[in-house]
Amino acid sequence: MPGTFLCSLLLILSALPGASFPARRHEIQFRRNDYAGIALPSRLSAAGLSKAILRVFSDDEKAGGLYFASGLFPVVRPALASWQKGYAGSAVPLWAWMGARKFAWLDDDGLRDREWTGDGSRAVAKLDLFNPQGRELIVKLFAALARQDIQGILIQDDLTLLQGEGFSSWGRASFTRASGLEADPRRMLKRGSAHQRAWEDLKTARVGETLKQIVDACVAVRPGIEIGLNVHYEAPLTPERARSWYAFDIDLANASGVDLFYLMAYHRQMRTEMKLDESGSRLYFRRMLEAALRLWGEKLAVKLQVRDWKSSEPIPLDELKTYYDLIPAGVERVCFAAADPDDLELISRIME
Repeated sequence: MPGTFLCSLLLILSALPGASFPARRHEIQFRRNDYAGIALPSRLSAAGLSKAILRVFSDDEKAGGLYFASGLFPVVRPALASWQKGYAGSAVPLWAWMGARKFAWLDDDGLRDREWTGDGSRAVAKLDLFNPQGRELIVKLFAALARQDIQGILIQDDLTLLQGEGFSSWGRASFTRASGLEADPRRMLKRGSAHQRAWEDLKTARVGETLKQIVDACVAVRPGIEIGLNVHYEAPLTPERARSWYAFDIDLANASGVDLFYLMAYHRQMRTEMKLDESGSRLYFRRMLEAALRLWGEKLAVKLQVRDWKSSEPIPLDELKTYYDLIPAGVERVCFAAADPDDLELISRIME
């Protein structure tokens, strides 16, 4: 198979002497924030990790909220404050991982988006990006987080507008005003139609504008803070799907001021969703990362899945090492995602 041969050749070339690349940095993104004890910086350093990313929001629990005080949404408990104390003065930066618009506990119908179902629209527990109040609330939320004693923020992958989303009264009115066309959901979702093209352009512009506003607001309150963005795995190889499925536009994202693009290279998820066999999964993984590296260079951070999403069990070491070794040598950052403190030994062995 030509693609398999090319992948093998690239692996050999990237390992040749004389290819000079910066030392790779390794990070960990914790999947929870309710551990019995904080994973202190000394433990991370000993495991070869140079950054900690802590989850500071809940999105699926109706009784949920945030894990820091924002003055905007309910606080479940001040978990971030505890971690800040543990990382104060440390050489290991502490980042906060924050959702943008999907919150199951959101109960204000005026702020919620609406999703088209084919027969009509229904409210979804996501902030409406076309409602000025909804977008302002998102920007204020991230600005409040930037005021915390942290070095960076990772924006969750819900800063999107999925195919059926955006059909609030605000969204429809914005479409008509921008395009001069009638806001007919069926036409707006019909592939290749003038309505669909105008709707896709409007949605990607709204997501891109919101992203830039978030970055600007965070930097304004804490100059020097770094902002990372979770990116779906389809974006590097099929940017047209990213635009259509998520309203993610690479050029707009690049112009937003984001410091790091965290590509969610979750191999088990990709293998299942794309119905790939193991050989095809490895080839796609490598090609995807090569394309991402061309797009983002030193701004690329590859997220490697450490635990199975369904079982929550750690993925076997041999499997993790196989995919880690497929990461191109030019990638400067790898983030071990959705991990626990108990995974530090496993992670350190992946890097051996």
